[in-house]
Amino acid sequence: MKNLSREFTTREKILLLVLAILLVLVVYYYLVDLPLRGQKESLTSELTAAQADYDATHAKYTEYLKMKADMEQVTEDTSIMASYNNRSEEIHFLDDLFKNTLQYSVGFSPVTVEGDQIRRAFTVSFTAASYDQAVKILERLADCHYRCVISDISCSGSGEEGLKGPVSVSCGAVFFETMVDRNTDAGLPVVVQTPVATEEPAE
Repeated sequence: MKNLSREFTTREKILLLVLAILLVLVVYYYLVDLPLRGQKESLTSELTAAQADYDATHAKYTEYLKMKADMEQVTEDTSIMASYNNRSEEIHFLDDLFKNTLQYSVGFSPVTVEGDQIRRAFTVSFTAASYDQAVKILERLADCHYRCVISDISCSGSGEEGLKGPVSVSCGAVFFETMVDRNTDAGLPVVVQTPVATEEPAE
């Protein structure tokens, strides 16, 4: 019987070595290189997303610092948006504002709500002793402690002296309040009424 075993030639040994190296490279590519490439791409995507989040957060923080600096420069005389319901304080302010006029009347409209903002519109007419007094009253109303916007101002003098004598003024205005920290829903449109949070009594 012919012996099938024989010694490989140098050429065959070189070919087998090349095949072995190729096999090792193929195994390395599929088991090591490809997974590493996928992991690198995934980490790169996460890094890009994290950088975008950082940039957005940094921009917000920068804006926060700017707003904080602006707020620190605000004086105590700056108007505030009081929490609902501030009607009694606003009426008290108006009574004090117009107490030295010759006559005045104020009429409120039902409140309106937009988001967390409440608008308390009203009309006012008054007669001041002089044009200067009328101007000062309107300035105090516009710059009052509670946020207020005036519109539709009309002014007319009475008597032969025109604006040098008593002056009649009428205008519309709006007090702004907020739903935040309100203590009641009374007087609000039904569609925006929600239960007001109250503290539970201690046991």
